[in-house]
Amino acid sequence: MNRLHYRACMVLLPWVLYACGPSRQDTLKDWMVEERKSITPTVKKIPDPKPFHHLAYDEDGNADPFSRQFFIVAAATEQLKNSPDLSLAHKSRKRDPLEEYALESIAFVGTMEKQGRSVGLVRAQGKVYQVLAGQYIGKNFGKILRIDDTSIQLRELAKDQDGNWLQRDATLRIQGESK
Repeated sequence: MNRLHYRACMVLLPWVLYACGPSRQDTLKDWMVEERKSITPTVKKIPDPKPFHHLAYDEDGNADPFSRQFFIVAAATEQLKNSPDLSLAHKSRKRDPLEEYALESIAFVGTMEKQGRSVGLVRAQGKVYQVLAGQYIGKNFGKILRIDDTSIQLRELAKDQDGNWLQRDATLRIQGESK
C-alpha cells in the first residue's frame, strides 16, 4: 500500500508544483495594462449649433399652409415630380380588364389569327381573354409589344425600392413551356 501511495505522490507532485507556479495569465494581464496605458481616446469637437433665423409669414395673397387643400395640392405636385414617366394619358385612359390582375396570375394559353393579326389567348381567374399588341395587361402598366406562337412580349412601368419609375421588359410564355 505504501508503494502505491508513493507512486501516486510522485505522479501528482509535478502537477501540484506546476499549478502553484506563475500563471500565463499574469503576462496577459501585464500586456493588457500596457496597452490600456498607450491608448489615448480622442473626442471630436461637436460643432456649434447654427443660429435660428426666424422667417416672417406674410399671409397676404398666400394660401393657408394648414388647410386641407394646401396639402392635397402639395401631395399631387410631389407625386408628379416623383413620377414623370406616367403621363396624363396613362392616368386618364380607360383601363383594360386585364390590368386588374397581377402579371404572375395571368397565363398565356395560345394564339389565333383574326383578320390577319395575331391574337393572344390568356387566362385570368378562370376566364379566357383575347389580347392584341398595344393593349395593356397587368397591374404595372404592361403594354403588349409583340405576340408570337410561344410568348407575349410586353413592357411594364414599375416603381423600384426608391420610388422611381423604371421600364422593364417582361414575357408571358405559353403554358407548359419552360421559363
